[in-house]
Amino acid sequence: MTTTIAGAPPARPLHRDPMVLGWSVARGISSIGDEIWYVALSWSAVQLGSPALAGLVLACGSVPHALLLLLGGAFADRFNTRRLMIGSDLARVVVLLGGLLTLAVGGSSAGLLITVAVLFGIVDAIYGPASATLPRQLVPKSELGRLAGIRQFCDRIGTFGGAPLGGLIVAAWGLGGAMLADAVSFIVIALVLIGVRPRWTLERETGGSALGDVRDGLRYLGQTPRVRDLVIALSGLNVFMTPVIAVGVVVRAQHEGWGASGVGLLTGTLGVGAAVGTAMAMKWRPRRSAFTGLVILFTQPMAMVLAGFAPLVGVFVAMAAVGITAGLASPMLSGAFQATVGERYLGRCGAVTSTADAALTPLALSGFGVLAGVAGVGASCVVFALGYVGLLAYGVTRPHLRLLTVD
Repeated sequence: MTTTIAGAPPARPLHRDPMVLGWSVARGISSIGDEIWYVALSWSAVQLGSPALAGLVLACGSVPHALLLLLGGAFADRFNTRRLMIGSDLARVVVLLGGLLTLAVGGSSAGLLITVAVLFGIVDAIYGPASATLPRQLVPKSELGRLAGIRQFCDRIGTFGGAPLGGLIVAAWGLGGAMLADAVSFIVIALVLIGVRPRWTLERETGGSALGDVRDGLRYLGQTPRVRDLVIALSGLNVFMTPVIAVGVVVRAQHEGWGASGVGLLTGTLGVGAAVGTAMAMKWRPRRSAFTGLVILFTQPMAMVLAGFAPLVGVFVAMAAVGITAGLASPMLSGAFQATVGERYLGRCGAVTSTADAALTPLALSGFGVLAGVAGVGASCVVFALGYVGLLAYGVTRPHLRLLTVD
């Protein structure tokens, strides 16, 4: 049972809560650092060899991340949240400083990039689930949706601005400059987390082993229908949408002659729409947030079909629609997840969702590419849109989700 921590700072309206705002802004700064690093990692890998090497380097980071997420979720439900997060941030600073030293001595190499990517993947598997348990310790359940909106707005701004900034830094100061910038971003969020004081405790796992905790978390999912249905619905959202954006729109741009600039503008439209939608979500707090969020997302399958067949103007409309609806629905669904999952299982249930996303999305990307080569981009968009409709229909017809309220 969640209990108030004696001596903790009193809860305030979110727009005047220094801990909430400080953490959210620091997350945005960290997102900028992440994007700078991803640009530098991909660019440096291509410069060393080929696009295949870039793919290998990125995969070397994603594989340990996916494999260790469930274990990270068990740690998140067992150990102190802030200590896990601060320790993870400092570990990444150490990795980057070690990378800088290696770069200064021996120059850029595939071994350096792969080593940093693998270590980052391991640390991220600890940090992500721990981070997912912090909101429940900072704000009441009724404010979880708004907090998700604030966090995601800062994240989106950071992601939107980080990539072009990363390109400028890499062009001016190379891989070393990107490493230093990313290290600074982790130092910033670690310093902010030192000042964050949870207001409520979470019930923690005790005894047993981490692997036993993983099994217990999976058992909880199987025995708790409302949580199981919510996790299933959330786990598949990116599986159907991501291939249309990452593969379908890019292939269409190549075939239609829209060029790389067209892809950039379309992606930017998606990002701006998402930021607008997230800002709107901070003002709208429906009582049945999970159901409302899933209903809003029914707009996206229509936009997916539009992206597969429409002229350029229509694709811009589709990308704007996807961005706005994603920005609206995501805080609602995130808040519902935070409020619904038993506090003792938050880390593990979040890790299950992330693991499913990490495992299924690459398969969906490959499947979309193969299908597009056989049947065309338009037909592939229709197939994935129908799959998306099926997933959303499953969610809105589950009584546990349709009637779920956040109190």
